[in-house]
Amino acid sequence: MRSPRAALLVVALVLSVPLHAAEPPAASPSRDVEVERQLDQAMSAKDWARAVALAEELNGPIEERHVASLHRIARLHALLGHGKEAYEWLKRAADAGVVDVYDVRKDEAFAFLRGDERFKALLRAMWVKAYVAMLERPEREGFQMPGKVMEALAFRAGERVADVGAGSGYFTLRVAKAVGPAGSVLAVDIAPELLDHLAGRARDAGLSNVKTQLVKKDDPQLPPRGVDTVLMVDMLHYVKAPDRGAYAKKLAAGLAPGGRVVVVDYVPKTPEERPWGPPPEQNMSRAEVDEAMAAAGLVPAKAHDFLPEQFFVEYRAR
Repeated sequence: MRSPRAALLVVALVLSVPLHAAEPPAASPSRDVEVERQLDQAMSAKDWARAVALAEELNGPIEERHVASLHRIARLHALLGHGKEAYEWLKRAADAGVVDVYDVRKDEAFAFLRGDERFKALLRAMWVKAYVAMLERPEREGFQMPGKVMEALAFRAGERVADVGAGSGYFTLRVAKAVGPAGSVLAVDIAPELLDHLAGRARDAGLSNVKTQLVKKDDPQLPPRGVDTVLMVDMLHYVKAPDRGAYAKKLAAGLAPGGRVVVVDYVPKTPEERPWGPPPEQNMSRAEVDEAMAAAGLVPAKAHDFLPEQFFVEYRAR
């Protein structure tokens, strides 16, 4: 049987993968020893809240080292041409935590496995896990303020909402609870694995008013005049600038009379100013969004200015 402290360490696998952020420095051994000491004290005092926080802090560098070790073994097998062993050790690394899938994809050690269907499926699963961890990272609460965003949007019971670029369901589930059983949320995304993850979360939460829909990059495929609110959080910057006007027209076509399109996206900054978020080629200003929406006959109806890193605008028909 595991000790209480060991059990806490097992359950405290918290993953956080900021976009474009440098890897954090590894914790020093002396720091690990100090955290272990404080954890023992918290356990003795039955201060479970502090014990959990310390267990999570201690687990981070342990997990990172473990995953890195498994990845290294997989790479060595790959260098030896051991395809089966390389795949199995890489899968163990992916199961244990978050592996940088982009590094694996470009690593020539794994080049001979690139045509292998199991290897390709593993890379896709690794990407989904890392992307979900990034979308659900605790730091997001600080700059995205989902509680305040939901309060500002004041969804009504029975409202029909399309969450375009729903991702992991970060806002989908919140909206589904707000509109209630009489309302509905259409969760739209281009990644089937993300939609599968989201659907599972909705089922686990007992939310039967969420429907997922796989779409193409250039078309949200909304039901004609079928939604009251189109919500796009951290999504529109993925649509290339020349295509945004046409995309906005497709969004507008899905709006019921009196409906709104909501855009929450990043204020443009350089990587030096903000070493996470969209890369420079995806930077998009509020003025550019206004222009794209105007091409669809939509104008700003309300702008909210409380988000520190983003603009937040509601658009309605003229």
